[in-house]
Amino acid sequence: MARVLLFGFVLVFTIAVHATTLADSRSVHLKYVNKALEKGAVCLDGSPAAYYHDKGVGDGRHNWVIYLQGGGWCSNHTDCKNRSTSGLGTSTRFNKTLAFDTPFFNNNSSSNPEFYNWNRVFVPYCDGSSFTGNKEAVDPAILSGGSAGGLAAMIHCDRFRDLLPITARVKCLAIASYFVHEAHLDGSKQFEAKFEGLISLHGSSKALPPLCTSRMNPSLCFFPQYFLPTIRTPVFIAMSSFDRVQIRYNLCLEDEVCLLHNNCTHERLKAMQDLRHYVLSKLPKACPSQRGVWITSCIAHDLPSYWKTTYGKVLSGWFIDGSYTQVIEDSEIPRNCSSEGISPI
Repeated sequence: MARVLLFGFVLVFTIAVHATTLADSRSVHLKYVNKALEKGAVCLDGSPAAYYHDKGVGDGRHNWVIYLQGGGWCSNHTDCKNRSTSGLGTSTRFNKTLAFDTPFFNNNSSSNPEFYNWNRVFVPYCDGSSFTGNKEAVDPAILSGGSAGGLAAMIHCDRFRDLLPITARVKCLAIASYFVHEAHLDGSKQFEAKFEGLISLHGSSKALPPLCTSRMNPSLCFFPQYFLPTIRTPVFIAMSSFDRVQIRYNLCLEDEVCLLHNNCTHERLKAMQDLRHYVLSKLPKACPSQRGVWITSCIAHDLPSYWKTTYGKVLSGWFIDGSYTQVIEDSEIPRNCSSEGISPI
């Protein structure tokens, strides 16, 4: 049976009609979405959306791994105009080739045993507002992404579920995107202001979970603690309790800097530990069989991997076997994991 593993939420992206044959499977050429302008699959500057596709082989030729890149948001005209000339706003700045050598995407059967021979697709992020779209029917399927893409995966999880047959096995995976809201935190208004900008500039409220927006200000429905209880589809959350973006937005930039340089004062470290406790307190508690959790104490806004061993097995077990998973690293001291195989999003 063919499988699709969808990392991110694809912008009117049809994979069935495209194929790429390469001499070097790790150096993948850029492809543009067919009739992208007609479909509205465009970047901020109006250029067509694009992707990189490495063709599957053997018993993986009918299976798909699709990853949608993260990269924050633009929430006002000035930010979006500035972003539109960068690789996060125009496909004209995308690299002509991309090396597929990260944990999910490499073709090494030893380090990536579950997905090494699948069709592998990487979709660059260039619309600045997290992804929306549709996908042809498959079974099973998993919708996921990192950072802004991971937030989109949670937001659109049920919508994606509803696109597929009722008998299909569908799950969602959110990486480095469980951003929390707490009015008393030093920088809490930064997330609020950013999300309010998405509502006013991009008209995002209609894409947010309606059971949430019917009860509160739509901008608050970008926070998973408010909308995730309304999502009925299984979701797996992979996050660091010392996530750098979480710290930067909810506390301040100086806290992120002192963490990276290992020179935080006791007061600032205590503030970050308090934030960690708050993040953990807001993780899903109801229906634990529907919510997988993998939390590290790494100083990173990255995929908390150990892909060759624990994380890969946990993710595979949760997705394929339905194994119950709640793994939280029991450490209040932030760790530098840069030498431990952490993969940037």
